[in-house]
Amino acid sequence: MSRRARQRALVLVGMLVVLLHAALLGAASPASIGMSREASIGAPMAVRTIEAPAEPATGVVPPTDVAPEAAPAKPPPATRPPRPPRAPQAPRAPSTTPDTLVAEASTRSAEAASSAASEPVPAVAAASATEPVEIAASRPALAQAPPEAQPASAPTLAEAAPQAASAVARAASATFLATGEQPPPTYKTALPAPVTLRYEVRRGFFRGTGEIRWLPAGDRYELHLDARLAGITLMSQTSQGEIGAVGLEPARFLDQRARRAAQAANFKRDSGTITFSGPATEWPLLAGTQDRLSWMIQLVGIVAADPERATDGTTIAMVLVGARGEASVRTLRYAGRDNAETAFGSVPSLKFVVAGRSLYDTSFEIWLDPARGYLPVHATARNSAGDAEFDLLLEKTEP
Repeated sequence: MSRRARQRALVLVGMLVVLLHAALLGAASPASIGMSREASIGAPMAVRTIEAPAEPATGVVPPTDVAPEAAPAKPPPATRPPRPPRAPQAPRAPSTTPDTLVAEASTRSAEAASSAASEPVPAVAAASATEPVEIAASRPALAQAPPEAQPASAPTLAEAAPQAASAVARAASATFLATGEQPPPTYKTALPAPVTLRYEVRRGFFRGTGEIRWLPAGDRYELHLDARLAGITLMSQTSQGEIGAVGLEPARFLDQRARRAAQAANFKRDSGTITFSGPATEWPLLAGTQDRLSWMIQLVGIVAADPERATDGTTIAMVLVGARGEASVRTLRYAGRDNAETAFGSVPSLKFVVAGRSLYDTSFEIWLDPARGYLPVHATARNSAGDAEFDLLLEKTEP
């Protein structure tokens, strides 16, 4: 057979295959070949979708199931030529026409509108639609939620502040007080009048000058201590606060030592805590708490108010707070009558000793002169080894 004859045969076979496919797939309907569909618009069309069954093993695709009134005429089975076998195909998804989609969407919209119209309108929505906002918001229906649905009411600011302060105090007291240790008692006081005490400062072989300025004014006070050696400030301390029913109530303590930056302790009575400018430590503020300077004038006031505190076997307890985070209950033990050394000679005095709580605590010795209203005429600070860090020896007093 010539090449031209083979090409014609292939073209004829291809055209036959196309016609067979069009017949089998319904492509030869009037709409598929350009004919108008106006004749069928008036008649209702029923379309249903079914899943196509799996194709037989012979590879022949069954015809699409279409409603009888829309299905095209099928050629007689006797005239259907055999088709070449092909690989089986997966079942096709049900076909949906645009008309079907539109109909389904319209049905869903109508059902939703009917359902919404049949349900009762909530009271809140009805009120907001017919009344002003401020009137609708005041209706009782808004607050009639079941008890389990109402959120727990948050504490007010006035309730939260004392709760937070007490929580801080409880947490801090676990480390501030030793196991089984109770807060110290408070004492009545008779504080001295304003006075300036000038001292000779001794540190080993060195000599210098120092002074304590006690400045009460109404219910407030200021207290200053300065000690200098060879023109260098050895120590500068300031205590400020109020005078209350139990004596001095420090609000701020500032401590600066030679070659060190100044640090402060803040006594916050509104929150019941003690904070520091350096460390992030926070302690509870107990009644009668004193700083490392105010305790001397507080002791003077306690003994002046009750001289029986200066008898054998008696002690006075108070909290002493430093500016670098130190805080502990310290016991001031009466050590008997003693002759205190001063810059102008010895003076009969009452001696009290404040022992350290640890190897790193500073201990103190102080002598009070009853003839001078129990003012300190001698004071010594000792390090953990028991050596004197410095001594204050009274030179004179200035009213």
